[in-house]
Amino acid sequence: MDNGKYYPLGEKVAIRSAFGPAFLELARDNRKLVVVTADLGGSLNLVKFGEEYPDRYFNCGVAETNMIGICAGLAITGYTPFAVTFGSFLGRTMDHVRQSVGHNRVNVKIVGSHGGVSNAPDGPSAHALEDLAMFRALPDIAVVVVADANQVPKAVAAAADHPTSVYLRLYREPLPVFTDETTPFEIGKANVMRAGTDVTVVACGPHVGLCLEVADEMTPERSIEVIDCHTVKPIDAPTIISSAGRTGAVVTVEDHSIYGGLGSAVAEVLAENRPTPMKRVGLTAFATSGKYAEVIDAAGIGKDDVKRAIAAVVAAKAEGARR
Repeated sequence: MDNGKYYPLGEKVAIRSAFGPAFLELARDNRKLVVVTADLGGSLNLVKFGEEYPDRYFNCGVAETNMIGICAGLAITGYTPFAVTFGSFLGRTMDHVRQSVGHNRVNVKIVGSHGGVSNAPDGPSAHALEDLAMFRALPDIAVVVVADANQVPKAVAAAADHPTSVYLRLYREPLPVFTDETTPFEIGKANVMRAGTDVTVVACGPHVGLCLEVADEMTPERSIEVIDCHTVKPIDAPTIISSAGRTGAVVTVEDHSIYGGLGSAVAEVLAENRPTPMKRVGLTAFATSGKYAEVIDAAGIGKDDVKRAIAAVVAAKAEGARR
């Protein structure tokens, strides 16, 4: 890490590995921060936190529903609990999230690691394809998708301070860092990472980095605006509407089902405010197992898929202009 907190640009770092150090640093100044995990603290680099603060680290074992109930109780008593597990295991907790967290309006931070197909070798049972949709549908829960390891400390701090519950999505695959200490982060405020005039690409998670690479590869053929929409809910409608107005074409890219996630959220914004030719890049079926680069290509969320969507939506814009 650079300066003990941030990684050099281009270094390949797993987002999940940056969580523990970021949480530990934050928790040293805030004794109300606690962790409740379903036997997966080691996967998120929380061992040192557990050793330093054993009275604030609780391991439920493989009992994710109990984890959520305990967090709700801790929140009621004034703590800020972080429930930590894999995103693929959160489906079984949703009744408890709805009843214990949602109905009681308590402030619980839920961390789903190994998002999307980033746990590629372990196959579809370990892939989280529907988590964003599940949490988007519940009231009073912000949905945040971390893009790279340098965004983790900012996202964790913002989640801890946020007045409502937060779902924080992390990833397993080590991928290049592309933000730095100066890159802004605010829940509900998207970042325009690259300006363009031909098409807007709205992405979240590590696919923001992939889309920046695509934009570089397609220059000067296409002028591509790339937006890091790290907050899927509440979504930054003004930034999306403004960008769509400049480019006249939009592509969304996510390591998630195309149903209910980022693509759906952006489509809702545009349909209600500025109808614009649009294509969604995301999963439409369960993926397979294999190396990460192979799995994203097979799942339809690789670079070539993004390039095809860009070409299609730019063509649709041109066709509309001729009518």
